Amino acid sequence: MSQNHAEPKCPECKIQGRKYIVSSDSVEESKGGDTWFNIAHCSECGHVYGVFAKVVRSPSITPMPISRPF
Repeated sequence: MSQNHAEPKCPECKIQGRKYIVSSDSVEESKGGDTWFNIAHCSECGHVYGVFAKVVRSPSITPMPISRPF
């Protein structure tokens, strides 16, 4: 028995199907040339479904200065 799955439909242009949801790299780049984000959007009308971080940096921990009594 096969299951019928609902296909996603763009809320703007109403086109239906997963093949119309595409991903593009952002214009912004890191110093090393890596793009910062992936943008999921409709290939027909450009409706943006979401923006996802592509480059994730671990937080740097800066030690607090030691205060000394005068």
